[in-house]
Amino acid sequence: MTTGVRFIKTYNFIREKIKKTGRISSKDFIDICLYGKNGYYTYTRSSENVYFKDYATAPLTHPAFGFLISILLSKLIKSFKTNKKLIINEFGAGNGTLAHDISKSLNLLDCKNFKYNAMDKLNSNSVSPIVSIDEKTPDKQDGIIITNELFDALPHHLFVIKKNKLYEKYVEIKGDGFIEVLEEPSDTCIHKRVSLIKKNIDNSTGEIYCENNSIFDLFKSNINKGYILTIDYGMNENNLFFQGKKNNNLSVINDHNFYQDYFYKPGFSDITFQVDIKNLFRNFNKLNFSNKFLISQREFLFELGISEILKKLSSSNRPFEEINTNRFAINQLIKPNGMGNYFVSLHSNMNNDFTLKDLDINKSYFDEIPFIEEFPQRFELPGIYKKNKIISEDLIK
Repeated sequence: MTTGVRFIKTYNFIREKIKKTGRISSKDFIDICLYGKNGYYTYTRSSENVYFKDYATAPLTHPAFGFLISILLSKLIKSFKTNKKLIINEFGAGNGTLAHDISKSLNLLDCKNFKYNAMDKLNSNSVSPIVSIDEKTPDKQDGIIITNELFDALPHHLFVIKKNKLYEKYVEIKGDGFIEVLEEPSDTCIHKRVSLIKKNIDNSTGEIYCENNSIFDLFKSNINKGYILTIDYGMNENNLFFQGKKNNNLSVINDHNFYQDYFYKPGFSDITFQVDIKNLFRNFNKLNFSNKFLISQREFLFELGISEILKKLSSSNRPFEEINTNRFAINQLIKPNGMGNYFVSLHSNMNNDFTLKDLDINKSYFDEIPFIEEFPQRFELPGIYKKNKIISEDLIK
């Protein structure tokens, strides 16, 4: 299908959905744009290289990300004190690169008693086999759940408060395009979340993820005792909701450019949200999983030994160009105004007092550090592969 034909089909599909009821909620509009028949994820994931089209994620940047997470996972697996195989369930596994890196690294660390299940909306087999969440939910077992940039990709309701009255944004057809209109909220969860905010947020706009019958039900149904490791970008309540807030915390990403207009090229643009960290933790608590730590990705990776990787890299006898390429990519993982500012949290329902300080990492883990290889493909970071040089401000000395 050509781009022009697909655009027309997606555009007409959305318009027909709206015509049936006169309007649809902003959340439903975004859901169609992302996960509808010709949506950004559902259609484009049939293309092998779609993950390199618009956005860089940590697993697609450098294998050191999965390697370092594996060090943590190996310790968590030992905390179960069993030789029985434990499940590692990754939700929102994308093309399977993180699954590939973690499985490979755990085996290098001589950690064998695990079974890795990589799951997403659609079946695929690009890097590692991905099983559709809708087709099969693993049996409930002890183990570990991993999500990397999952919650930011879940459609949210967009709301507005005017003169202390709560409205939801809906989408209607106007001419050849779409417009926003304000009406009563379509779901009680919007009122519920706003009611938990103790300060005055009048004359503001915001976004809310409704958790009813959602991903948390899947978590509950497939893990008995264990851990939930979450890596994403998000904000605390004070930064998400405040009086006079004029713009939504959503990003529309197309061809490496960022927009705020979610009507922009529907079905061809990724739409992501800042995760409501407080509400996320509230939902984990409902599952009886309490927080063990919450830190930035930068802090997290330093705790796990990314500085040791950088040291080993500097003393490597590999070609200068290859060292620079890997160093640049690794530094993207911890860049303060980029991925390094993402949050990492661990929740557990196990009776222990685990902290990152308890890891006692053996330096022999870094005898063989991971390098970018031909497979799996990594994101072509701007400038580095073509110019073969590193911007000094991106270096960790």
